[in-house]
Amino acid sequence: MLEENELRIMATLDSPKKRRALAAELGYEPGTITNAVIHLEKLGLVTRERVGNETIIHPTSAKCLEVYQDLTATNSHVDFPELLTSSMLRVLYYLHADETVSAVELAQRTDVSRATVYRTLKTLTNRAIALKQGTRYRLTEQFSGLHKFAVELRHQHHRMQIQTDIGGGTLLWESYDEFIVRTDEVVNDSQYLLTGLDAFSEYGLQFFTRSGNYYFYSESRESLSPADLVCHLLLIENDARHRKYAMLLITATNTSHEDVREVAISYGVEDIISPLLTYLRTEGEQSSAQTPPWSEMESLARDYEVEI
Repeated sequence: MLEENELRIMATLDSPKKRRALAAELGYEPGTITNAVIHLEKLGLVTRERVGNETIIHPTSAKCLEVYQDLTATNSHVDFPELLTSSMLRVLYYLHADETVSAVELAQRTDVSRATVYRTLKTLTNRAIALKQGTRYRLTEQFSGLHKFAVELRHQHHRMQIQTDIGGGTLLWESYDEFIVRTDEVVNDSQYLLTGLDAFSEYGLQFFTRSGNYYFYSESRESLSPADLVCHLLLIENDARHRKYAMLLITATNTSHEDVREVAISYGVEDIISPLLTYLRTEGEQSSAQTPPWSEMESLARDYEVEI
C-alpha cells in the first residue's frame, strides 16, 4: 500500500517543503520524490502547489499522517519505513495493546499465511514492539500507536476510494479489505453489493425506505448471504424496527442460527445477535430489552406471509 520512500516522506513532511529541498534532505532524486508524492496525493495525504519553477508539497490534516509523525518523533530509534511492509500493516490492523490475539486468529483475520504472520510477530517481539504471552500476542503500550496508524491509514484509503468510485458517502463499518457505505448515489459496480433493507427484496421482503442506498464493498465476494444482510442491517441501524426486520429475514430464509452467529462474530455484532437468536429459538419466551413482544413478531410475519 505504501512504499518505503513514501513512508520516509510522510515522516519528514511536518510542514510544507519544496520538492528539491525534500529530495536533498532524504537523499532521493527529485523524480523519486515526484512519483512518491503523486501516490500520496491520491491517498489524500499531501497536496502540491506550483510556485514559479518550484513545487511545494503540503501535508494534509489526515489523521493517519498525524499518528505516524507522532510515532516517528517519539521513537526515533525505530526505522518504521523499513518495518511497515504491506503484510506488517495487515497484522498491525488487528494487533492491539489492550487485548491479546493468537497467530492463528491473525492469519484468519488478515488472510495472510501463518508462516508470514509468525515471521511478522517474531520481528515485532524481537524489537520489543510486541509481547508474547503464552501463545498469544499484543503490542506494548509504547507502540500502541502502530495499531492506530494501521487502522487510520486503511480508513483514509477507504475514504478516498469511495470518493473516487462513487463521489462520496459515509462509512458505517470497515475491515481491512471491506466496508459498508451509505450514499445517495446508485452504484453500478460489481464490487459494491447492495445491502440494507433494499437487499431484502431478493427474499420477498419489500420495505419502503428513504434513508439512502447502502453498499458492501468487497473485491472478492460476488454475493451476500442472508446472514450477511442481517448483520449489515444491525450495523446500519440497531433499533427496534431493524431488529424485527433482521429476525424476519432469518425466519423467512430458514437461515441456520449457527451460521448467523458465526457471521456475526466476523462483523463484531455477536452481542447484538445473540439475544435475538435466543428470542427466536424460544418463540419469545426468553426475551430482553432488545426484543419486541412475541405478538408483534407474529403480526409482522403474517403481514409478509412468513411462517414463524
